[in-house]
Amino acid sequence: MDSITHICSGILLGRGLRPLAAVRRTMLLVAGLAALAPDVDSVSYLWRSDTFFRLHHTYTHTLVGLVVVALAAIESRWLKNLSFARLLGINQGGGGLHLCGDMIALWSLRILWPFSDHDFVHKWTSDFDYAVPAVVVVATGLSETDGFQHCAPWIIAGAFLLLVVYFLFIPGWGAA
Repeated sequence: MDSITHICSGILLGRGLRPLAAVRRTMLLVAGLAALAPDVDSVSYLWRSDTFFRLHHTYTHTLVGLVVVALAAIESRWLKNLSFARLLGINQGGGGLHLCGDMIALWSLRILWPFSDHDFVHKWTSDFDYAVPAVVVVATGLSETDGFQHCAPWIIAGAFLLLVVYFLFIPGWGAA
């Protein structure tokens, strides 16, 4: 799944938690970045593409990797107005969303590594499927629009329902 969809799904997670106005911006920023954080290993593409394909999804796309990435993110000093428990929960939720988003695509994930080498992949969508990003980006935009912020839970539920219908009734349409 692409970076924009990961970030927007994290923001939707943050909106669904109905943060107080005093921490809303910080919480949505943390949720968006947490949903993108497992892709921190994408920097390996700078060395060579084979390095990227060997490393990407190997370490950060695991349950152990999520804990390490979340704990590293919590160390940030600018997040003083959010408690440790809230930060850990947001980071784990965002990272979990990232793994769910990647599992529906074509890449296999070894989520339980180093305990198991089982590959998890559903192949419900391709890497270049535009329906999933379109639904997630539009839902994020609507939930952040002033006139619709009070409807955020309904917008999130509607987006989720649209995606479920898409995967159930148009199976394989986006998959390669």
